[in-house]
Amino acid sequence: MPPNRPNAAGDGGPLPTDPPRTGSDRPFYAAPIDPWTYRSLAYVLLAFPLGIAYLVAITVGASMTLGLSLTLLGPIALVATLLSIVALARLDGALTRELLAVDVTASIPPTDEGVAAFLKRLVLGRETWLGAAYLGWKILLGICGFVVLVVGVSLATSLLVAPAVYGADLVVYAVLVDPIVIGTLPRALGAATVGLLALAVTLYLANLLGRLSAVVAVSLLDPREG
Repeated sequence: MPPNRPNAAGDGGPLPTDPPRTGSDRPFYAAPIDPWTYRSLAYVLLAFPLGIAYLVAITVGASMTLGLSLTLLGPIALVATLLSIVALARLDGALTRELLAVDVTASIPPTDEGVAAFLKRLVLGRETWLGAAYLGWKILLGICGFVVLVVGVSLATSLLVAPAVYGADLVVYAVLVDPIVIGTLPRALGAATVGLLALAVTLYLANLLGRLSAVVAVSLLDPREG
């Protein structure tokens, strides 16, 4: 136990020991030069295949549970599905802790009170359903975040290389505007400037999504009471 030393209130109680909950220690405006931003970018991109896997696992489990609900195998299918939700949430929490450097450990139903108590907590406990909500968030993050960041990185990359490959054959297609032919050096330099801005915006979005992911993970997987 930590020694009891006078705390801020002067009552001699134990000092607060809560560690930081989020990973980045730099301000948001420094996102493009923050190494954590690139870890967040990798985290969001990795969320796409993981989110698809989670969606398949939950859909298959729910379908089996409903299909077997009128048989003796129904309760077994339900328990298996809930166990998979708890396990996936815990594994993803470990991934979040490592990539985003966030202080989070997914809660699991206690196993020291017997099988009956464990199963009751598995079905009714908040660990299971908060874990399910977290997996739903991760599926949404994987799909939306992947699309936004891939489009941003692709657009920025194609514009940044314009000065090296400009010519009559270089055409940029953008939403809501006519195709733009980059056939001169001034246009190519202008495109590179826009690409630099697009890259900066993409990195800010990656940083923001990482920060939001850290907050969601702490709130759903490892809420601290009191």
